[in-house]
Parts: sequence; structure tokens; C-alpha cells
Amino acid sequence: MTDIIWGNGSDILSPTSFILNVTHRKNGNKENYLDVEKIKIIQADIPGLPHSESEWNEEILKQCTNDAFLKCEIEGKDESGFLLSKVSHSGVGGY
Repeated sequence: MTDIIWGNGSDILSPTSFILNVTHRKNGNKENYLDVEKIKIIQADIPGLPHSESEWNEEILKQCTNDAFLKCEIEGKDESGFLLSKVSHSGVGGY
């Protein structure tokens, strides 16, 4: 099973990465996750974010993730410590 964390997006690090303030962790996750994690988007379903990654930029990512409650399905970790994640918007209070 895939590890899942939820939280609020904050600082944008690049057109495809941001900081997640982790508020929830799925019971049964294989790994332990910090309260603040660096997320690299490998797939996204976020309202307002263009489907084509080539159209993403830091401003668009900020508008779509800053203070949004996001679900991150963790696929792995890169050599820089970024969590490679499928990111989606969780809606109001939803998991």
C-alpha cells in the first residue's frame, strides 16, 4: 500500500515542488514523516493547475497549493530528500 500524508501547502520551491505542513498521516504508513516535508509533484489533480506540467510555474503552483488542504500519495524519495508524490486537493475537511 502507498503511504499517504495530508496537510497544508506553504512555500513554493520550484514549479513542481513545495513545502507541505503535515497535519495527518495514514495509519499503517511504512515510513515516518516529519511535520514539514518537501514535496515533488509527479502527478497532480489540483483545481486550477494546468494538466500539462510544461505550463506550470511557481506563481500558478502557489495559487493552487498555498494554504490548500492537500493529499500526498508518496511514491518514493529522491536523493535531495523530496517526497515524490501524487498530489490532490482534499476538499473541505476531507481525507
